[in-house]
Amino acid sequence: MKADKIHIYRFDNIKVFLMILVIIAHTLINSYGDKGMEYIRFFCLCYTMPLFTFISGYLSKREQHFKKNIIYLLLPCFVFTVINDLVEELVNPNYVFNWRQPGFAMWYLWVLFVFRVVLPYLIRVKYILLLSFILSWLVGFVPFVGTNYSLSRLCCFLPYFLLGYMVANDNFYSLRYKMLIKNTPPRAACLVLFLAFVAWSCVILLRPGLTFATAFNYGYGGNIIGLILRIALQITIIVTGCCVLKIFPERKFFYTKFGERTLSVYLLHGLVVLPFAYLVFPSFGNATLIEKILMIILPTSCCILLFSDKVYMFMGCILKRK
Repeated sequence: MKADKIHIYRFDNIKVFLMILVIIAHTLINSYGDKGMEYIRFFCLCYTMPLFTFISGYLSKREQHFKKNIIYLLLPCFVFTVINDLVEELVNPNYVFNWRQPGFAMWYLWVLFVFRVVLPYLIRVKYILLLSFILSWLVGFVPFVGTNYSLSRLCCFLPYFLLGYMVANDNFYSLRYKMLIKNTPPRAACLVLFLAFVAWSCVILLRPGLTFATAFNYGYGGNIIGLILRIALQITIIVTGCCVLKIFPERKFFYTKFGERTLSVYLLHGLVVLPFAYLVFPSFGNATLIEKILMIILPTSCCILLFSDKVYMFMGCILKRK
């Protein structure tokens, strides 16, 4: 029981960090393709959503309640899809509504809902983790698997969800996870993390735009290089994710309690970052140095307020949280 508590503290600490990275990345949503922002985006999003998915898988139970998943995941996904779509319609002159795609950032709730609903059936399949990775590679060749219904992300994030579940419930994976956390020196984890980002920074310098594939939104047609890139990114995600798991402490800190508030912040942060990105600041490529700094710091600072007790209590009423 104590070990479980330690893991929860570790995950809560990580979730706060990941949520802040998501916010920072989304402050640049109006700047995709601009010179220089790809480095920031890759640092913020390389392992962020896969690690969120891993933690969700770790905390998921074998038996799932369909009604609860509808109330806590699917319903908020629909409601905030409508809200975020309305906001984007107001602030983004280039926004095109597509009912087949969850609204701003809401894809994660949709895929998590699907993962939890199908989990009891998936875990009956032998070698399901390996098969999920193979699926994530093969769907890149399928033309219709893309952003619609988040099909590409459903397939590409499934391995991380299952890996989290296996680490929590399968002795083979659980023992290796504990050995990794116990035997890896924090400095070594920091060094590996640093070297990984240096390596991919060189890739960005030589081949700009390549790392946008971490979104796993689209396939690669018949291009075998796309498959190699996806596998390379998956290896990077797992390695850097393990480093983050090691770096963060197993103790309770003043910010640990905010870990359970990340869903509320995730649902609300679009209301802050979208107006800033489209109405207040120019795109990253057209901004001055001061504007580049402010366009990240100001909306992120405002979003930090979403971790507050009052916002958490308000969202608890909205989400019917007990």
